[in-house]
Amino acid sequence: MTNARWSIAAVFIALTLLTGINFAIAQVAVKADDLIGTWELVSTKDLKTGAAVSGPEGASTAIQWMQFTRSHWMVVAMDRGRSVTNPADFSKLSPEEKVKTNYARVWNEKNEQIFAARGGTYSLEGDKIHQKPTIALDTIIIGVDLVLKVIRLDKSTMVAQIEWPPVNPTTTREVTFRRIE
Repeated sequence: MTNARWSIAAVFIALTLLTGINFAIAQVAVKADDLIGTWELVSTKDLKTGAAVSGPEGASTAIQWMQFTRSHWMVVAMDRGRSVTNPADFSKLSPEEKVKTNYARVWNEKNEQIFAARGGTYSLEGDKIHQKPTIALDTIIIGVDLVLKVIRLDKSTMVAQIEWPPVNPTTTREVTFRRIE
């Protein structure tokens, strides 16, 4: 009787371990049909520090939308506090003031980006979305392989990790998007 109990316990433990290993190495199989649409960033966390991210890449301080077609993607983002100049006031500005106002639509007084736009093609490889920017406001990322490692994906939510900054990364960010269309 004791040997039977040990055998059952050993089989149970083995199955538990094997099942756990399968879950640990399981990948999210990403398909283009699962991505198509518009996604809004709802959280960004630096996994190295645990801190929320600010600026146009931070969900609490900015609005960011990412859109996918079958073969292309694009992102537009802006700080929530970005100033607005109405067309009537803008038309009254001198040419030099117009240049300064236009610059201020993208960069703040500390030369920090407050508006972002980028897009290009993408390819899928298991749980990874390889985004290759062909157009970007910040031209340093054009041609760089931006890799989103998808942790969870369903009809309404996508959680992914991305190395940051895109050129010479020093940390990993976890980003959560919700589908808005």
